[in-house]
Amino acid sequence: MDLETSLSWRGPYWYAGRRPQRSSSGDSPEDLDVALLKMFERGSRLPTALPAAIVVDVDCLKDTRYESFFDWLLPQIGELACEVPFYVLTGSEDSLPEGLQATAIIDRVVPDDILLMLICIHQRALLRSEEAQLRRRIFGRIPGFGSAPHHSGTSSLLVVGLSGRFLEWQDAIDQKFEVVGAFDGNMAVEFMSQRAFDAVVIDAPFFDAIDYMQQIRRDARFAGLPVLAVCESEEDPVSLFRNGASDVLAGEHRKETLSSRLTCAIRFGKRRRLTDRILAESHLWLQQRINDGGLDIEHYSNYLESCSNALALRGLDLWEMRLEPENFGFSVTTVEDLNDLNATLLSIADATSRDEDFVCLIKGIGPVAVLKNEAGIPRLQKRINAILSHTVL
Repeated sequence: MDLETSLSWRGPYWYAGRRPQRSSSGDSPEDLDVALLKMFERGSRLPTALPAAIVVDVDCLKDTRYESFFDWLLPQIGELACEVPFYVLTGSEDSLPEGLQATAIIDRVVPDDILLMLICIHQRALLRSEEAQLRRRIFGRIPGFGSAPHHSGTSSLLVVGLSGRFLEWQDAIDQKFEVVGAFDGNMAVEFMSQRAFDAVVIDAPFFDAIDYMQQIRRDARFAGLPVLAVCESEEDPVSLFRNGASDVLAGEHRKETLSSRLTCAIRFGKRRRLTDRILAESHLWLQQRINDGGLDIEHYSNYLESCSNALALRGLDLWEMRLEPENFGFSVTTVEDLNDLNATLLSIADATSRDEDFVCLIKGIGPVAVLKNEAGIPRLQKRINAILSHTVL
């Protein structure tokens, strides 16, 4: 499972009822965190510093001010310079505002380290989504480009297990979402390889649920897919979270709350799927530019400027890594050797970087890799050197 273990950007946490755990490396000082209830009670405006995440546990909100708290909070979230992960922690019997738009609505029993991991995952997901939109705007589309089966289809939910509650899951979500059933993990993975699903519910006994989750998570295509696990025992939620569940559905749920949690998961899954599809198309488009001698400088400069401006909103920098032969201890004397080595370096960099990293041949410059994290440069260089040391050129 492709897990995130570090924040893409650091900043204060905005929290109500629960302050997210900080990573061992430390983010920003805790006194910069924002206790939302105190700000709400004073009627204060929230600070403009971009938070790393926003976490609200509805258990800390009194019924008398429930709606007014979100009426105060949500417009200020909308005024932020860019999107940030927003979590609502809830229980099976809590009520939620109708149409609440959050990154995730999850059970409050989620362990601190899992919550931090989810923040890291969703931060990266936002950056990937923005990267996909940026590439589509600058580079356009490939005429007639198809898509992998697991990227194609309407918004849908896959229910895995033989609990007999299939009709309840259908009743819990909007009719625009299709619900499909699978008996076990093997059938689930088979279905998921043939068409797109935006979220999965595993409604099975504990040990079967663990097995089905592991089958799904082992497949790289579905490692980031929202997977919700039904829990019958009060002792099992934490174990389900630690074994790959994005959310745990425990106890008898209010229909409206269950619908909100499922809809939120499907919405995130659909966004992830569309991002994957656009990045796959962009990857092919950039590969095709190699046959044309590389991407032209105008497109490349436009990309660098737009991407840099977007990252600056989060306090991040763009890092360009020139994949020049001399940077890897090679000296070339002919154009043919240079072209061969460029092709090798591009191939290795492409295989060892993330799909949201920009790897391409640029006319007049040569092969480059553009990363969103300075630490990624030595890591990528180390990977390329390791492969080159075992490659006959």
